[in-house]
Amino acid sequence: MNIAMNRIMKEFKEVMTNETNGIDLKMPEGDLTKNMSNAGSQSGKREIFLQGSILGPPDTPYAGARFHVDIIVVDTYPFNPPKVRFTTKIWHPNVSSVTGAICLDILKDQWAAAMTIRTVLLSLQALLATPEPDDPQDAVVANQYKKDRSLFEKTARHWANVYANGPNAEPECDAAVKNLVEMGFSVDKNVTQASYPYLTECFRDTALQWCPLVIFWLVLPFWLWMLLRRKIHPQPLSISALFIAKMVFAVLFLLVQIGRIVIYILPSHQEKSYASLISPILYIITLLIIIWLTNYDRQKGMFCSGLLFSFWLSVWLAIIPDVIDYSVEYKQQQSVPRLREIIRVWLHFIFAFTSFIINCFAERYNFPKLAPNESEISPELYASFPSRLFYSWVTPLILRGYRKPLTEEDCWQLQVSERAVNIVHRVQACLDGVSGQAKKIGYEMSRPFNKYYVPKAGKTDDEHQDLLNNVPLVDIKSKSTSAPRKIIFWRALFRAYKGKLIIGGLLKVVHDILQFSGPMLLKRILNFLNDSSAPTWLGIFYAILLGAAVFGQTLFLQAYFQRQYLVGLRFRSAITGLVYRKSLKLSNSAKQGTTTGEIVNLMSIDASRFGDMSSYIHVIWSGPFQICLALVLLYQQMQLAIIPGVILLLLLIPLNIFIQRIQKQLTTEQMKLKDQRIKVMNEVLNGIKVIKLYAWEMVFIHRLTAIREEELRCIRKKAIINTISSVLWTFVPILVCITTFATYVLSSENNILTAEKAFVSLALFNLLRFPLIVFPSIINSVIEANVSNKRIQKFLNSDEIDEYIISKSTIDTEGNILTIVNGSFQWSNSNDDPLVLKNVNLKVRQGSLTAFVGTVGSGKSSILAALLGEMNKVDGEVHINGTIAYVPQTAWILNATLKQNILFGRDYNESLYQQVIDACALKADFDILPQGDETEIGEKGINLSGGQRQRISIARALYSEADIYLFDDPLSAVDAHVGGHIFKQAIGPKGLLKEKTRLLVTHGVSHLHKCDAIAVVSRGEIIDQGSYNELMNKSKTLRELVQTIATERQESRTSDTEPKTPTTPLSDTLEDVLKAAQDDRQHETSKPATTEITKGEMKENKEKLIQKEGMETGSVKFNVFLIYIRACTIPMICLICLLFCCLAGAALSTNIWLSKWTDQAKQDANNTAASSRNKIHGLAIYSALGCSQGFVSFLLQLFIYLAAYIASRTLHSSLLFGVLRTPMAFFDTTPIGRIINRFAKDVDSIDSTLPSSLSSSFLTLSGVSVTIIILLYGSWFAIFALIPLAFVFAFIQRVYIASSRQLRRLDSTTRSPVYSHFGETVQGLSSIRAYHVQKRFIDQSDQLLDRNQSCYFASCVSNRWLAIRLESIANTLALSAAIFAVLMRGRLTAGIVGLAITYSMQITQTLNWLVRMASDVETNIVSVERIDEYTQLSLEAPWEISEKKPPPNWPTRGEIQINNLSTKYRDNLELVLKDITINVQPGEKVGIIGRTGSGKSSLCIALFRIIEPTTGEIIVDNVDIRQIGLHDIRSKITIIPQDAVIFAGTVRFNVDPSGTHSDTEIWSALELVHMKPRIAAMENGLLHQLTEGGENLSAGERQLLCMARALLRKSKIFVLDEATAAIDMETDRLIQMTIRSAFKDATVLTIAHRLHTILDSNKILVLSNGYIQEYDEPKRLAANPRSAFAKLLRDANIQLSLASPIPDQPLVQ
Repeated sequence: MNIAMNRIMKEFKEVMTNETNGIDLKMPEGDLTKNMSNAGSQSGKREIFLQGSILGPPDTPYAGARFHVDIIVVDTYPFNPPKVRFTTKIWHPNVSSVTGAICLDILKDQWAAAMTIRTVLLSLQALLATPEPDDPQDAVVANQYKKDRSLFEKTARHWANVYANGPNAEPECDAAVKNLVEMGFSVDKNVTQASYPYLTECFRDTALQWCPLVIFWLVLPFWLWMLLRRKIHPQPLSISALFIAKMVFAVLFLLVQIGRIVIYILPSHQEKSYASLISPILYIITLLIIIWLTNYDRQKGMFCSGLLFSFWLSVWLAIIPDVIDYSVEYKQQQSVPRLREIIRVWLHFIFAFTSFIINCFAERYNFPKLAPNESEISPELYASFPSRLFYSWVTPLILRGYRKPLTEEDCWQLQVSERAVNIVHRVQACLDGVSGQAKKIGYEMSRPFNKYYVPKAGKTDDEHQDLLNNVPLVDIKSKSTSAPRKIIFWRALFRAYKGKLIIGGLLKVVHDILQFSGPMLLKRILNFLNDSSAPTWLGIFYAILLGAAVFGQTLFLQAYFQRQYLVGLRFRSAITGLVYRKSLKLSNSAKQGTTTGEIVNLMSIDASRFGDMSSYIHVIWSGPFQICLALVLLYQQMQLAIIPGVILLLLLIPLNIFIQRIQKQLTTEQMKLKDQRIKVMNEVLNGIKVIKLYAWEMVFIHRLTAIREEELRCIRKKAIINTISSVLWTFVPILVCITTFATYVLSSENNILTAEKAFVSLALFNLLRFPLIVFPSIINSVIEANVSNKRIQKFLNSDEIDEYIISKSTIDTEGNILTIVNGSFQWSNSNDDPLVLKNVNLKVRQGSLTAFVGTVGSGKSSILAALLGEMNKVDGEVHINGTIAYVPQTAWILNATLKQNILFGRDYNESLYQQVIDACALKADFDILPQGDETEIGEKGINLSGGQRQRISIARALYSEADIYLFDDPLSAVDAHVGGHIFKQAIGPKGLLKEKTRLLVTHGVSHLHKCDAIAVVSRGEIIDQGSYNELMNKSKTLRELVQTIATERQESRTSDTEPKTPTTPLSDTLEDVLKAAQDDRQHETSKPATTEITKGEMKENKEKLIQKEGMETGSVKFNVFLIYIRACTIPMICLICLLFCCLAGAALSTNIWLSKWTDQAKQDANNTAASSRNKIHGLAIYSALGCSQGFVSFLLQLFIYLAAYIASRTLHSSLLFGVLRTPMAFFDTTPIGRIINRFAKDVDSIDSTLPSSLSSSFLTLSGVSVTIIILLYGSWFAIFALIPLAFVFAFIQRVYIASSRQLRRLDSTTRSPVYSHFGETVQGLSSIRAYHVQKRFIDQSDQLLDRNQSCYFASCVSNRWLAIRLESIANTLALSAAIFAVLMRGRLTAGIVGLAITYSMQITQTLNWLVRMASDVETNIVSVERIDEYTQLSLEAPWEISEKKPPPNWPTRGEIQINNLSTKYRDNLELVLKDITINVQPGEKVGIIGRTGSGKSSLCIALFRIIEPTTGEIIVDNVDIRQIGLHDIRSKITIIPQDAVIFAGTVRFNVDPSGTHSDTEIWSALELVHMKPRIAAMENGLLHQLTEGGENLSAGERQLLCMARALLRKSKIFVLDEATAAIDMETDRLIQMTIRSAFKDATVLTIAHRLHTILDSNKILVLSNGYIQEYDEPKRLAANPRSAFAKLLRDANIQLSLASPIPDQPLVQ
């Protein structure tokens, strides 16, 4: 007989008979071997029969009775520990009828202690799995046996005492109730040795039943508080079948509890516990609240209650142990269930489960009917709680994206709480110091978006409330005496959403605690494997508990991320919205100090940084918390051996601080360089036409490349620093692990590194790895966000326009509607800056027309700016009564339809609208456009001529029906006859505005005599003012101006009659002269030229000029990855792949060696010499492998970052060259914001996001690969779980990637309109403020932002949808690994099991992170795809052709021959020039005229090959320009375009960007254009810095500077495209003299609106509809009364002396 069987008899007898009363154990007499069952001998099993007896305690119904216990011990040695089973019989003299067996459940009911017979006997098993102390085993096992024996003896004596006291003792449960705090709940501590999971009835009736109630009552106050503050859907829901079902089952459950109380009250012979009464009473109270709460939820519009869902789930789970217990006992004893069990257990279970199922559903939501293009509202709030928990409400979107590419319409509308208008006002309230009312204010301001908002009684819904705080309206205000409070931005941002952040923090705490439960459960499982006596169900229970823990982690982590991403979305919206609103209030000085590119960066990069930081911001405190928790648990495992590791961690902190300081400096420097690069790129795109015409592409490429190289230098340094930081913290856990293990095994010979010690520690080290890895990057993100915060804060604290400059007052007694008294103004707030306007005194009568005249830079436009409140008032007063309409000198056109540009947000009035377009001569233009006034206008009015843009701007002002109209020289951009028409029909004394007050800045004198008053401005002062006749008598300045122009231009004017002006639209005026033609650029909206198009078809054509941004669909093509691989260089990629394999091999080797080392250590435990050798050998190899893993990881990340750095340089260079090499047609049809988005967001993704994603992807893929190999290495059975899970994983990933990729693309494409709209806003800021339409533009910006954020929101929730499913797969894998280990514990070593479970727990996050990173790589590689798209654009001709390069001094003569030239803007459009044949002799001056769309500008830009000839040729000095490079022709011909383009930089750079001329030459050129005195007076002269767009110069000065730029080139051929339109008449006269002298030997082509600028030309070319109508000398054309030129002269009252006989027909070549 083996030792274990002997011990059964010896130990059992000793323990059960010593120090007990009435308990005895008897063994049959005789040879025990005779009692062995021969039946089981074949199977190796033997049975021993023992007999025990327990006397009934005295003074009980069982006094004198003997309970006989037949014990059968089954010997299964050596496979399993012996098993014990028993039967019980009772003999009693008072119970004569009882002769058979009585079930144990009857004994339990009558005598609670009797149930412990089973417990006592099962406790025996704890001893049987362990050999005797004197058995030849190691000392560790012997020590464990002694502990087990002591525990057994203590347990046996305890229950013997209970038996002795019997039923007279105080009932166990009642004592537990009374002494709840002192004693705790009564739980059988030996349940782990039972044959099935068993809990005492006391514990089930108290702890389990009360737990759901405690949770409910703790959460209830917060739930009610949330309902009271609920704003989104406050309307009651209708009573539904689901609601009725909830109420019915709640009432049924209530009746069950009442039944439990009734049963308790009824008399019974059974012993009763107070717990049986207290629990139902508590339930009844709670259920009454639940019934009320269910109805209250309905009244508050709650579709599903998370509180009730959690309550019923916990109630159902709490009753399951009762169900198990009664089911097992019923099966064992086959007794009939009694009424008590039916009510207490089964009905309780059924109704709780049914209520739980019912609460899994949400009330039906009747979505409002949607408009045709309207998206659905986000269904999150209307989904059931399980659906929200598992993100099932996202599944329809994911599947839709899998079936077809997603579009904007597929993305949901944002909930009101996520709308920009709500968010911005909420944060603004915190900025204003009223954070307590922030939420209320946010919802109040977003009422129009809440379809279910019910206004409170007595309140009206003012939908027109201005959304911009302190808009500078013209109103009487008392100036605040307090200085403006400085904004602390981050504080307001966090204060606005502190509740969301706190909830996120609580979720993170729960997740962190659950995370550390994994290693503790792993310890339990490994202990279970070492305890062969433990029942199998216990191991499975631990495995299930491990699965539940990791699954709970998943739920809490995803809930945490969801809330944090929503906070991030709100941060992005808040920053973008606040920056946009602030830009509408910027003062001019602040505006000049901040470029558009910098503000775009605030709205894109800085906002994104705040949004990204919010996801991990809690790691700032959670990281240290996890580290501390890990160290505490490690201390429990390894004791003081962790001290070296802790010291190592502490030593790395100062190094990390130093690295972070460097990162902060590099980030700040990089952002400045990025701002500078975007600023220059924005200027390049705005002035791209001039850059191409002047062949300056390489100049700006070198400028941008220089900035980019500096930026790349920062990126390279950041890459190295980030690699060091990342690998340092990646390597730290390995170093801590090595030092801890080394200290532990070397500190004592008795310290053996067992599997339990090693792998529980390793699991904790793995958990320690995450905060250590993430914490530095989070610190880095916080540093970057802090840099962004300072930038945003600086911008939000910028100066605003002074809202107190203008006072609204009534019309004074003299009838003045507008007055300035002693006004002095300057552009900035600095006292050092000079005054722009001095001592201005102005009175304007209501209904009068006042003209302002003066030289360039005299201050005319500044007076209008002062009236608009755009300037800083130093002294004086400004009083205005009424609304203002403003027409700027440079027309501002929106990217919208013509009608929308004119209406400008006002309601459509057919009568007024027709009057306006007639007055502005627009009817003919509308008739020839494809969709009439519904034709879309490109960005900056790109598909309109300058004259058309200005007329649209005037029409906008006329339609506004304002009281005061400010015209800033709008007539200079239109032809003379058109200007006369507009003046007569609109501005003049008989025009549409005859009863309105008009202020007109003008450089012309032809209309001055019709003005009521004239103000002469000089050097910032009004030197003369009065009527025309008065000033002609007393104002020398005005008299000289008028007389000089009259003399020079030979214009005559009748004194009493109006000049002949068109009385009908423009096409009628020139009906027989200039045929109606389409604008040069209008053809971009036409259909392909392959079909014949009628005018009617053109109107039906609904193609848009600015198409939606092109977007790829489907998976990212492999070619895109190849592009990036080639950009990284092939050798670098090969090296990275090699290092990846080495890293995986090193990690695998390290972990497998640890497994073998721990197993070997256990075997060598009794051999001291072998154990010492094993320690040194194992530690040395483990340390070497660990260090090699860290080193390879460092090399891998370093080369990934360096490869990405190389790719960044290559791709940006390709993008820059690709964009600048494209034809002008691309820029005409592509918004600048769309191109800037490529250079800003996409380049930033390639610089920063993509390298980080690639690095994480490689490291995570290595971790996943190692984990899978380890699982297979541990047990090949794992493949049965891996294969199906792999299929599920592949399917989910495939479905997800399709949607995620498209959502990220939508996020990118919907972001561009936000920036484009902002760019439009900045350009038209003065107009927006003048018309007081800030609210409308804010609304538009918010709508565009919400559309972008809806795509971002969909992308975020799709990530959550993926994560919870992937982590569920990983959790299943961990559960499977644990269960396999339990079921195969006889075949697996502890080292292998520990290794497999440790890494299966780790794969939960790594698998999800792998897919996330793979998705991030694919979505960020879209940036490569988008950049590559722009590198593949169709290119214009080569810049230089070396073999056909013309001579250096070409052209020497300037002869131009145009033969049969026909051209079009694009291949699929109509011709704009048709069979043009002219010959321009060297030195000739040719004037080109024709109405808008006749082809004037097209002919000129064809000379520069901006558009290429379709047929025909252009020969310059015997060289066909098609045969030479573009730069060769463009650098030899000079054009002065109509739109003056000034770049931010010095005066010298603007005049000579290439730097090829000396200062002397530049000063000479400036002198020729009469700008030398102005530049010399500036600080630093030629080195004076001009702002973006030259805003610190007047329009005329900008034009003169451009002319100086042209004069400096000294070309033989000049083209003047309405070059003097923005210049006053006197300066124009001087410039014309300069042109005659400076260009006397050059060939000059002049396009002009003013006829006098071309009267002295050698030839006049009249174009109409792309054809030559007339081409001859001006005198010959003027002499022919039928010529178009002669008619134009007659209309302008200009006479030319005849120099030759008049031919019958003009000479047309």
